[in-house]
Amino acid sequence: MAGVSAHGGTFTFQGFVGAITGISVQTPEAEVVDMTDVTDAAGQAVLVPTGDWSGGSVSVDYIKTSSTDPQTLVKQVGQLTFSSAGFSVTRRAILQSASMEARVGAVVTGTLNFVVTDYQGS
Repeated sequence: MAGVSAHGGTFTFQGFVGAITGISVQTPEAEVVDMTDVTDAAGQAVLVPTGDWSGGSVSVDYIKTSSTDPQTLVKQVGQLTFSSAGFSVTRRAILQSASMEARVGAVVTGTLNFVVTDYQGS
């Protein structure tokens, strides 16, 4: 049975670089309004997309490969770039939260949670 498997990649955000060990993507949600009229049949729902959307999010499990402390980047907005062999994706994002874990004799790992945005910042 054929399938897709994850292979190592990296990501960068505001100077922080990490090796990806896992990633979870929540797609943006379309805003929908209920346009059901009182004259519509009982149980019928007329839902219409407005064209607006609510962000979406990305959670990245990583191995730290740079000296930057990702916890200092929380609340910042910038370009989030994921790269793998012959492929890259860039999105504008806000770092919502960051965690790190360090154990004796092991690599430093953690999780970063981003919210995708159209916000440009100042």
